[in-house]
Order: sequence, then structure tokens, then C-alpha cells
Amino acid sequence: MKRISLNDDWYVYPRDDAFSLVTAIPDDAVHTSVPYDALWHEGPQADSVNGGRTSYFDGQVYYYQRELVLDPAMRDMRLLLKFEAIFSKSFVYVNGSQVGCGDFGYASLTCDITSYVHWDAPNTLLVVCKTDLLSSRWYMGCGIVRPVWLMYGPLVHTEPDSIWLTTQELTPGGGARVRLRATLRNLTARAQNVDVCLRLFDDDGSDVLRETFPVRLGERYELDRYLYLRNIRPWSEDDPHWYWIELVVGEDVAHTRCGLRTESWDPERGLLINGKSVLLRGACIHHDEGILGGVAQKEFELWRVARLKEAGFNAIRSAHNHASQELLDACDKLGVYVLDEVCDMWTKPKGFGDFAQYFPRSWRDVVDNMVREDRFHACVVGYSTGNEISDINTEHGFEVAHDLYQRIHELDSTRFVTNGINGAFAAGEEVADIAADLTGRPREDFLTGDVNQFMGLMATRMADITRHPVVSRVLERLDASVDVQGYNYMTARYAADADRYPQRVMLGTETYPRQVAENRELIERLPAVIGEFTWTGWDYIGELGSTPYPAWQNTAGDLDAFGFRRPVSYWREIVFGLRTQPYLAVRPPEAHGTPRMFGPWKFTDAVASWTWDVEPGTPMTVEVYAPDGEVELLLNGRTVGRAQTSECYALFEVPYEAGTLEAVTAAGERLTLSTVDAATAQVVCEDTAYGDWLFSQLHVEDAAGTWLLDSGQSHDCAREGYELVAAGSSAMSPASYGRDSVRLGEQGALVVYRKR
Repeated sequence: MKRISLNDDWYVYPRDDAFSLVTAIPDDAVHTSVPYDALWHEGPQADSVNGGRTSYFDGQVYYYQRELVLDPAMRDMRLLLKFEAIFSKSFVYVNGSQVGCGDFGYASLTCDITSYVHWDAPNTLLVVCKTDLLSSRWYMGCGIVRPVWLMYGPLVHTEPDSIWLTTQELTPGGGARVRLRATLRNLTARAQNVDVCLRLFDDDGSDVLRETFPVRLGERYELDRYLYLRNIRPWSEDDPHWYWIELVVGEDVAHTRCGLRTESWDPERGLLINGKSVLLRGACIHHDEGILGGVAQKEFELWRVARLKEAGFNAIRSAHNHASQELLDACDKLGVYVLDEVCDMWTKPKGFGDFAQYFPRSWRDVVDNMVREDRFHACVVGYSTGNEISDINTEHGFEVAHDLYQRIHELDSTRFVTNGINGAFAAGEEVADIAADLTGRPREDFLTGDVNQFMGLMATRMADITRHPVVSRVLERLDASVDVQGYNYMTARYAADADRYPQRVMLGTETYPRQVAENRELIERLPAVIGEFTWTGWDYIGELGSTPYPAWQNTAGDLDAFGFRRPVSYWREIVFGLRTQPYLAVRPPEAHGTPRMFGPWKFTDAVASWTWDVEPGTPMTVEVYAPDGEVELLLNGRTVGRAQTSECYALFEVPYEAGTLEAVTAAGERLTLSTVDAATAQVVCEDTAYGDWLFSQLHVEDAAGTWLLDSGQSHDCAREGYELVAAGSSAMSPASYGRDSVRLGEQGALVVYRKR
């Protein structure tokens, strides 16, 4: 089937009364294109019911409406309307008749509209979207937040999203044995004899395979052919090469892409891609796109994934819901592996308005939707059936775990299945027994339901919790419902479990940034551990805890919401063995001599600056990141100290003196921080273009290229030939985003443009 974008010419407006005989577009409706997050443009509220969970944004009901005029040539064709995502509860109407509804905002929704359309007048498309209060523990957004398509084709056609090519074997001579599957549909009244033309070709149009064969097509025909391809380039993170598949069935033409690669896993060799060992250097990321809100824009995802890969990550976990097609396309193109996750809850809610209320009736549709759409993406290496599921340690929870596992493997047995298990959550009501064992206090002390008691215990005794026999029993029961055990903050189990459970393969589905060096040693030493995903790779909206209004960013990311790398990102890159040059970061002077405790998800508050408004001689704490060995620190050319780095880290105490601070490794690698020359400092734009979109990162630097942090300067965003999409920084609130000027924050600001 062919498809046409329906992203333009939508009118968006809030509604507070559903009881209306006529749906008229109000004069103040926003005329826009989608993806468009109506809630994000509404702005935060100081008296938000959701509070910091969703960065002070509350849900309401929005209408999205547009007209659709159909080509008469489509009259005898099948017509489908596909929404890649509508957050979070949705109802779709064509000419006043409901054609579909969705329970889960992260899942796509496809509606057959063939019998609902007019041919002699414009058709009215209406989408009603609502995001309930307490529907998520982070910011979701509301509205049509991913692309919309009209799909059409003759009554004999290839079912959308059914073409799937898997690589069975890569041969030594550069060939591949592959399996091609597709579902052919015949909606006519009688069986058809049709020729199927299959073509596999490269980006330059050169053929890899071309063949034609006849089929007898009743109502449905499951195409399933084994083929041999010659002289192919396998897809990998180092060479993300793609081919195109064209399938012609009668008058219908269908296209899709494919990457040719193999995958296997075992406790002796770990994860193998194309027969070669791969360690996942992963980042968890949420779905939102920072200053663009909860949308999925393909150009933003290309920019974000490129920044993450430059920082040393080779994998992304779509926390905690399945990834958008835009994210997967970017990872396919740039060579980044993806762990694709189903959802964040099953039958026990984490917010009283969340997906748990619909899970029992909708989980199979959600899983089918995710796997069928995502399995042709070569970047997807695994599926996660859930994250920190609190009902997993119940009899029904074990059944659900296996049902999900079995259904995913029925649809795709070529990737591993895991689940992000947190020991404290997995213990369920038995967590009180764990707490009693570890504290020596009566079990009754922990039956109040006060989560703070357990959070305090987790902060100091997490390793003991994760190794407790209760957690071991849960994992043992789940071994038959996962291919790879996903450990959230349970790295303390790696070594012992590798010995005790010789068939178990493990993955750090969430890990603390402070433990990256410790974890890396274990991952490299234990082949049964195939990698880790840090929490988190990129700042996101929501989960603010007690951070007051108008804050909006959860700042746990290696990279902030504007694409700037924090010091922890450079430390991680050195630990990964991807960087030999040292890195310098300086703690704020008021922090000197005080313990730096930010919780487990923040590594440091040091910044890469030697420009401080303090008296000469003021003691400063300097963090140096470098490959293990001796590192020398020089101030204005004088040695102020030498130290041996441990876990690629060393601390120095230095009296402040303007000028240059330089770190030098034993191998002669060096990095210098200099005091900014304020007289020559100016705003600099670093532009990255993807298609018609331009991502401009602004920062202030002097004539020597030294950055001035936290300048607070304002910058006019106007740029000839471009439309301003959004602009923001850590010095601004969401209510200010999209204005004609931007105020630079800690490292700078981000301005997003689109060509006019």
C-alpha cells in the first residue's frame, strides 16, 4: 500500500464540554502541523495537581481537526488511517463516526476508514485526546505527537508492516541466507492468481536480488521464502548499511528497508552481532524531545542519537515504553542498538490514571503493535517486557511475564527478551521481610506503606537488598520468561550469579552513573553480562521529586536537554576506553571541603571552567578524569600536584589563580582550562542541519575559544530564511520557550529552526 502524509493543516483547541451536537472549530484554534504537543504549548501551572511528576503540567482534553479530500482514483481501494501515537487516551472520528480508539499513547493506532468516507465532499477528521491526571510518573504530553498517514491500495495488496526479512546465516564468501515473510491480502469476492515480484536493491539502485513467482491468493496468503543473497554488507554499529525491499503484488507496490545481520547470545560468548562480540554501552532515554515537548520529530532524533553516539554510547533503551519509528529510523541510520520496552506497569498502577487500568484488555494489542512495527529495524537487539514491575512477584505476575515473553517470541524469535527488574520492587510485599532482615527491626515496622522507609534503606543497603534470597527466588522463577535477566541497580549480583546460574545471561538495564568504572570491569570480565544502560543518557521532562515550580528538567543525564555534554559524559568515555585525552572539572568554591552527595543518579556538580569570581588563593577542588596511571596538574606552567588515577579519576586541591590549569598524563596527553577573557567573549552558534531542520547550539567563548559558562546573555533568535520552532536553556522555564530571544543557561542554549 502507498501512503500520504496527513501532518499538515490541523486545527487544535481544548474542549471542556463533550456534550455538543456540532463540532465547530473555534476562532482561537491553533492552525499547525503535527507532531504537535498541545499540553506543552499550554504551559506549566504553579498549582498543578501532578506537580513535579510531570513538571507541573496537568492533563486536559484537546481536539485535533482537519479536512481530507480524497482522490477519486482511490474510490475502489482500501483506505487506512494510521496515527503513530496519540497521547494518551484517544478517540478517532471520520465524518462524525468513531473509527477507532486507543488506550495507550505510545502505541500506534490504525483505523480502516474505507466505508466511512465521502467522495463528493470533504471528509472531516476529528481526534479527541486526553491525558488524565496522574497518568504518568513523568511528562507524557497530549495530542497527536507522532506522524499521521493515509494508506491506500487495491483490494489485493501486501498488508502494511508485514514485510520482514531476517538473516539466518552470514556465509564466509560475503553471502547471506535470509528468510522473507509478508502477509498478502485479497479483499475481493473470489480467489486470485497473481504474480509476486520481489526486488532487493541498494541505495544506488543496484539489484541484489530480483525474482517473480506466481501465487494463488485466497483471502490471505502468508509469504514465507528462504533466499540466498550474494555480496552483501551486513548492518552493524560501525557500518549501518541498509537495503530496500520492493514487493509488487498485482497492482500493489510495497516498499520497506532492511538491514542484514545476525544475533545470538549465550553465557560463554555474550551478545554476538554478525558473529562478533558486542558490549552494550547504553543510555536510557525518555520519549520527550526537551524544548519541543512530548513529540517525535525525525530530525530531532537524528540530532540526539548522533550526539549520544559521539559521547561514546552504542545503545539506547527506550525507557519505559516502546520507541517511536523516528527514534528507530535514526538508530538504524547511525548504527546504534536499541532495547525496545513495552511499558512501565502491568496491573498495579504507579499513578491512578496510568495504563494499568487498561493493561489486562490491551497488553496483547500493545505487544503485537510494537513487535510487528519494530522488528524490521536492524537496530533493535532486544525487547523488554516491562520496567520495575511491582506485581511481578505474584502468581498472576509470573503468568503475565511468561505470556508477554511467549507472545513476543511468537512474533519475533530473533531477538532476546528481558525485563528491567529492580530487587526492591520485585520483592513485592516481601520487601518488609528483607527490611526486617537487614535492620533487625520487627517486620511490622515496615508495614505502614511509607515508601520513604524503604527509599532510605535502598540508599544505603541496595547491594544487600539485591542479593537477598527473596530476590533470588523471584529471578529464578523468571528465568523461564526471559532470555536475558535485566538488572536494575543490581550489579552486586553479577559475579555470584555468573557462577551460581551457568545458563543465565545478564544485562544492566539500569545502572548508577557513579558505578560505571566498577561495572565496566565486571562486564569486561564476565561474558555472561552483555552490557549496561545508565540512568540516564539525556535529560528529560518530569520526575522532579520535590524540585519546586517552575523547574522542568530532570538533570540526571550525561547530556542535558540542549545537547551539551556534562563532565560525567567525558569520564564515562574515558572509562569505556574511547578517549585517552584527560578531562578537567572544577567544583564550585563554596563546595570546598564538604561531602558531595547528590543521590546515586548524579555524579558531580563540577564544571569545566577555570573562571571564578573568588579571591586569589581560594582553595578549589579539581577533578581530573584520565586513563589509569599518573596524571600531573599544572597551574600557569607550575606543577601543583601528581596523582595516580583510580577508576580513571583523581582529586586535587588547588589555590585559585587566574590563568591556565592543565592536566598531563604519563602518555603526554593533555587538556587545558583557561580563564575567560571577558573583553573578547561573544555568542557563538554551532549549527547542525538535518533536512529542513537546523539545530543551533549557542554558547559564549572568547577569542581563544575558552567557554564562559552561565553567562545569562540574551540572544536574538531571528534567522533569515528560517522559522523559529523553539528556543530554550536551563536559565528559562517552558513558559518562555519559542519566543524570539533566548537567555543562555549553564552551558548555553538550543534554538531549533525549520526552513520556510
